[in-house]
Amino acid sequence: MMPSSPNPLLQTVRVLTDVLDATDPYGQGRSERMARWSLAVARALGVPESEATTIELGARLHDLGRHALLNDVVRTPGALAPSERALVQTHPGVGADLLHGIAGLEGAADIVHAHHERPDGRGYPRGLVGEAIPMGARIVMVCAAYDAMIEDRPYRRGLPQAVACEELQRHRGTQFFPEVVDAFVALLASGALDDPATGDTERHAA
Repeated sequence: MMPSSPNPLLQTVRVLTDVLDATDPYGQGRSERMARWSLAVARALGVPESEATTIELGARLHDLGRHALLNDVVRTPGALAPSERALVQTHPGVGADLLHGIAGLEGAADIVHAHHERPDGRGYPRGLVGEAIPMGARIVMVCAAYDAMIEDRPYRRGLPQAVACEELQRHRGTQFFPEVVDAFVALLASGALDDPATGDTERHAA
C-alpha cells in the first residue's frame, strides 16, 4: 500500500503552533502533546479517522486565542482580577473567530470555541450543555486540564500523575465527560500517551 500523502493544512498548522509555543514560557511542546494525546483518545473512543484529523487540528490550535490576547494578562502568574478573568475567558471565541472562514479549519474552529465548555453547562464562553459540545472539544478539555495540572508554574509545583488523574476522576460528569476521562486515564496507565522520543508522558509521575 502506498503511504498516504502529507496533509498540507496539518503541516502548516504544526509549524504555526510550534512557533507560538516557542514564545510561551509555559507552552514548550504543548501543542504537540495536545495533538498526540487527543488523537490517541479519539481513536480509543472509535472516532472515524476523518473526524480524528479535525480533532488533531483543533487540539493544536485550541489556545490560539490566548496568543491573541494581552500577554501580561494571559501569563499573570497569580490570581486574576475579575476584569482580567473575563478577558481571558474570551480566548476560545477569539481563537474561533480567527479560524472561521479558513477552508478546512471549520471543524477545528468549533473545537477551539468549545474547549472550555462543561457537560454541566457551567463552562465558558457560551455555557453549552452536554451533546451541544463537539466531541473534539470534550477530548481537548480533558487533555488540556491534565497538562495544566502536571506543568510546573512559578507559583506552584506540577501535580504528580496520580493526583492529576484523581482530579479528572473527581470531576467526571460535571467538568469533564466521563467516557473521555476513562479513555484518557486508561491510555495514560498503559503508556500509550508516552512521548515516543523520550518514553515520558509527563514530568511528575512519582
